Amino acid sequence: MSADTAPVRVPDDWFVNFHQGLAARFWRAAGAAMRDADLARVLRVLDLPPGAAVLDAPCGDGRIALGLVRAGHRVTGVDIADGEVARASAAAAAAGLDARFLTGDLRALPVAGPFDAVVSWGNSFGYLTPEDSVRSLAAMRAVLRPGGRLALESLSVAETYLTGGVPERAEHVFGDVRMTAVNRYDAYESRVESELTFAAASGRIERSRVAHRIHTSGEVVRMLRAAGFTGVALGDGEGPFGLGSPRLVAVASA
Repeated sequence: MSADTAPVRVPDDWFVNFHQGLAARFWRAAGAAMRDADLARVLRVLDLPPGAAVLDAPCGDGRIALGLVRAGHRVTGVDIADGEVARASAAAAAAGLDARFLTGDLRALPVAGPFDAVVSWGNSFGYLTPEDSVRSLAAMRAVLRPGGRLALESLSVAETYLTGGVPERAEHVFGDVRMTAVNRYDAYESRVESELTFAAASGRIERSRVAHRIHTSGEVVRMLRAAGFTGVALGDGEGPFGLGSPRLVAVASA
């Protein structure tokens, strides 16, 4: 491929204004379909004491955060998408739930803690550059009390995502939105770049470009340790993690 025909690289900060319009509607519907199973996994791997103080970052529309409040915990949610933060706040108010939701960046958390646990769920790990990922993990470590734990989920570690190869094209439907992805794998950066087309049942169409770093589980462990975590345990939310597992769930102690 010549320089003239090479695709323009997806910017590293693509996610800043991504979650809006049809993309946000698609991800809310996808998250709702997985909400109960994901909440059960979070509660299982963290085994929180009653009334634990929990930070959910990124929290999206509050799908897991509100479940944690219903389970009796004190929850703060942080997300970069102010529209999703507003939805989470409105949902908490409508349900009479006491939860705090803030707009903020994983690279500079707008909270000080201390928290008993941090939940980073929903496959956002890999959005950031490796350097920013370590910085984000260090910020999560800083807001945990001694002995507190982080539960980090990823569906796109190498042992999960690459075992079947990266499909050139994929389609998914959630709610009334169909997402079509055209993917390209950059072996020099271990980075998947995707051209996304969102098509609503109404005929409305929107397009976005995204990128995701693919880390090995060993890299995730090294990042967590570099950020100051100890006692890292790997699983898939149901049992041990291994080649071909559907997801990585890393639980790390502060």
